[in-house]
Amino acid sequence: MGNVLALIPIKDVSSPNVRKPVRREVLLPNPGSFDELHKKCKEVFPQQMEGVKLIVNKMLSSHFQVSHTIHMSTLGLSGYHFNASYVGSKQLSPMEVFPTVIGDLDNTGSLNAQVLHLLFDRIRTKTVFQTQQSTFLTWQFDGEYRGNDFTTTLTLGNPDLINESVIVVAHYLQSITENLVLGGEMVYHRRPGEEGAILTLAGKYSDSGWGGV
Repeated sequence: MGNVLALIPIKDVSSPNVRKPVRREVLLPNPGSFDELHKKCKEVFPQQMEGVKLIVNKMLSSHFQVSHTIHMSTLGLSGYHFNASYVGSKQLSPMEVFPTVIGDLDNTGSLNAQVLHLLFDRIRTKTVFQTQQSTFLTWQFDGEYRGNDFTTTLTLGNPDLINESVIVVAHYLQSITENLVLGGEMVYHRRPGEEGAILTLAGKYSDSGWGGV
């Protein structure tokens, strides 16, 4: 009688109650805008003022507010400012409401105005106009895209096609971990007889109760 060889499949002898660990993908938060990096640090320093300042605010509706500011000083210039602001109905957070229109007019006729608008869920725009009496000083256009864990911004300042002058600012921030954010800023300026660029690196580490920029 001959020998018979057979292959028997080996069954998994591991306990059926033991579960394999499941890897969970950690979603990093959005780092915010580049301008907000030093916001927490600036809030530590008190605002310095000399003289007397009177501010009167008036809520005309849930979307529209005006204010009057009178500043009197013996060392600096005294002046009056009229401020009007309009906020829309799309609120993303207690400090973010779109669209937002802000205008400030002083007693000399100089105007400083900003318009913030949310085009899409991830794309925001900002337009800034500044005049000195009847002369335009600054006009600036910003476009910002916020991804899941990064933010990129492109800014055009004082574009002049006739004189071939412009200022271009590009920002990028990336969340490396839940506490660490790294990024950079590139500034390019061009005007007749002058052209240059500056690159700046930035980082922010924040933990419960403290942070560093």
